[in-house]
Amino acid sequence: MIPLDTKRYPPESAPLKKLIKYFWASECSEAIHLNHTILPVSNIDLIFNFLSPIHYEKNGVHHETPGNIFFSGLRSDPLLMKQKGQVLTIGVSFFPTGFYPFFKIPVSEFKNHTTGLDQVLNRSTEELEQQLRETDRTADKIRLLETFFLRLLDQTEVLPRDTRLLMNHFYSENRGIREFCRTHGVHPRTLERMFNKYVGTSPKGFLRLNRFQMALNTLLKPEQGALTPLAHEFNFYDQPHFIKDFKSFTGSSPSRFLKEKNAVMQIMNLV
Repeated sequence: MIPLDTKRYPPESAPLKKLIKYFWASECSEAIHLNHTILPVSNIDLIFNFLSPIHYEKNGVHHETPGNIFFSGLRSDPLLMKQKGQVLTIGVSFFPTGFYPFFKIPVSEFKNHTTGLDQVLNRSTEELEQQLRETDRTADKIRLLETFFLRLLDQTEVLPRDTRLLMNHFYSENRGIREFCRTHGVHPRTLERMFNKYVGTSPKGFLRLNRFQMALNTLLKPEQGALTPLAHEFNFYDQPHFIKDFKSFTGSSPSRFLKEKNAVMQIMNLV
């Protein structure tokens, strides 16, 4: 099997470092056949596809991507990605609250949808795409994108300070939602509106996605053992609860997932 060459590029500009985890590029000059299960994650990636078309499939139904520059909102179930031919794909991986400051649209509006960038900007992205195609080196394409995002960004406070601090506490404290709201004096509905606007899902949905990602990354380690200790480590009620959650996100049980090597490029290499 011919491997993809996948590399990360951290943003160089200070304002972008708060919002973008990294840019990434996947390349293969030979024709290959990709058939990846794309799993739900707790952040948005914007995709720039320059060569072979990408097709998505869900429940046996094929979905065309809306052009060559697009993103998927947070999803609650897996999606099959197919691509056949040469590959040159560049992505922008945002932090959970990093997407909103560029586009100023509540992120929950994109949940479970694949959307073209031109639909969000309300203008054509042909000029940007052409500039990227005419730029030879991948590293130079990344720098061009960095300039593009700096122009999009309002240089004022990217999130209200109180909101940013509250959400940072939520990420780091790993408490139940009721306990967190009681401790910080915030109403659960206020927290929910905040998450739907800036992250794209409810606080409960975010915690569930984040827990799944951490459990999956641990499960994929070679030294990982039994499922029961793993379930307890990530605060599932028991092993059946862990398996049920895992199946809802991947479409298969943990043992079957590992046996079939149904691992996902973005989980293994990009998260």
